[in-house]
Amino acid sequence: MKPPASLALLHYPNAFVSDMAYQLRERDPATLEEMQKNALSVEANLLIKKSKIKPEKLEKKVTIKEESSSSSYGKLDTLINTMEIMMDKMALQIDKWSLQ
Repeated sequence: MKPPASLALLHYPNAFVSDMAYQLRERDPATLEEMQKNALSVEANLLIKKSKIKPEKLEKKVTIKEESSSSSYGKLDTLINTMEIMMDKMALQIDKWSLQ
């Protein structure tokens, strides 16, 4: 059994990146052939648009620094030790106040 053409029209744009899919849906073609022709023109327009973007903007990339788990545990241990020292100091202060 062959799926209806309208189903192909609904799912065809999902094969593309979101910008292109949005533009394909916006054109609202009647047939799959029209959708495919629109896909070619939309892709050409997006490529032209991207080529006009300044190279500096293309080079900006976000990098995420991943730390090893052993490094994270070392920082956690340091934090816990610091908190324990602070708690000990606070306990001594409370003892001094209670004796006065």
